[in-house]
Amino acid sequence: MQSRKHSTYGRPVQQQQQSQQRHKQLFLGLTSFERHKRLLNECITLYGGSLPTVPSQLEKTDHDILHEQHRFIRSEEDDQPRSWEVALAKKYYGKLFREYCIADLSRHQEGKIGLRWRIQAELVSGKGQFVCGAKGCEESRGLSSFEVNFAYREAGESKQALVKLRVCPKHAEQLNYKKRHKLLKSAKKRKRNKSPSIARARRQAVSRSTTPDPDHAEEAAQHAAEPSDQEIISQLLS
Repeated sequence: MQSRKHSTYGRPVQQQQQSQQRHKQLFLGLTSFERHKRLLNECITLYGGSLPTVPSQLEKTDHDILHEQHRFIRSEEDDQPRSWEVALAKKYYGKLFREYCIADLSRHQEGKIGLRWRIQAELVSGKGQFVCGAKGCEESRGLSSFEVNFAYREAGESKQALVKLRVCPKHAEQLNYKKRHKLLKSAKKRKRNKSPSIARARRQAVSRSTTPDPDHAEEAAQHAAEPSDQEIISQLLS
């Protein structure tokens, strides 16, 4: 009796796809912070128990990618459902270094805001992403996202990047303090400029309402001299 040959992949492709789909659904059912922790744990496992300290360590040449991905005979492990999650974890970790920043708002009234990239400990804990990105703040409720222009120097070159700053309501107010103060000042100035004309218009309106119109003065006097219906009835009954 001829033995049945097994697939190189170990199981039917359709079954693999269904298993991978279930795995993805479970992953997407997690909260944002749970996904964050899970992806970073994948990275820690991938890099042998520790994470790369700088983004450049994640960058690979074409040769590195070919060497890493090439398999003469693919094993079942290469196509297991979580393999896509490992790839996602590497990509996620790589972009986190340059997506969120930390802000020093201690001089916000002067319009001076200090920005810096997150260190690894902050990235792992979610500081600046799930916790307020203002220096020294641990608030995690009611965070708002702002896109800020970050000017920095790298390898002796001046660079600029639009990065995300996540802050709590208190620090969101500080972040926009200078802009809001400028708008309030401008609004008060417009109000002062309009005040004389408004007061003048009001005085003219009052003057018109209290001054009798000559054309209707005589008619008003006639109506005042005429007895009312009630007075006429009273006279007839007396």
